[in-house]
Amino acid sequence: GVFAKLYTNLLSTLRIRAFRLHLGIYLGGYISQDIYNVAFTYFIVFAIAGTGGAASSLTAMMFFAQLISVACFIPLIVRIHPGGAYRVASSVYAIAIITMLVLAFFLPGQALAWMLIPVLIAGLGRGGLNYIPWNTYNYMADVDEIVTGRRREGVFAGVMTFIRKTAQAGAVALAGVLLEAGGFLSGSKEQSSEAVSTIIWLLGSGPLVVLALGFLVSLRFKLSAATHEVLMSEI
Repeated sequence: GVFAKLYTNLLSTLRIRAFRLHLGIYLGGYISQDIYNVAFTYFIVFAIAGTGGAASSLTAMMFFAQLISVACFIPLIVRIHPGGAYRVASSVYAIAIITMLVLAFFLPGQALAWMLIPVLIAGLGRGGLNYIPWNTYNYMADVDEIVTGRRREGVFAGVMTFIRKTAQAGAVALAGVLLEAGGFLSGSKEQSSEAVSTIIWLLGSGPLVVLALGFLVSLRFKLSAATHEVLMSEI
């Protein structure tokens, strides 16, 4: 059936080592953003006494920075290989998150006024994290062809989307469970100190841990424009 074919294709693509590493950096970048997205508005409203409107405005500015970031990472990937560009993007994003935590802990009364700076930095990192996996995706079908002798671009795109949606649903659900376990009351205008601590912890440790895993995987990802050129000549 359709599902049997789907799982057969999934397993066959995972035999390609480059694709497994590719999925590692792809999920590292995207899941870190999923967790951040769940916690950010709560962080602004309950941790630094902002408003929902302020959170929306900051998110809009972050998306604007992401557009600028993509334009910057297009030439950067040409200059340094995708793994190196990914490490730059994940480091920039991590620095932004750490800066948000520092503001919340040490300048809680002034954090909102300064929050635009780390939010823009976060956008620069996120833009790269979003762009790089889909840039390197183009290499995957070529690697697969030299192994299997077949062209399966659509299969790889389908597997990436399937795994991404599954991982996203799991990450968002887990974040919700952790917030609830920490005492967060959905719909309440006030939260306990334990719930606020959980929000801060989730915004910080969740994305940073996932980013660190993606960073480690990127150290083993050796595909680049130069190695791809060698691969194409072999094909």
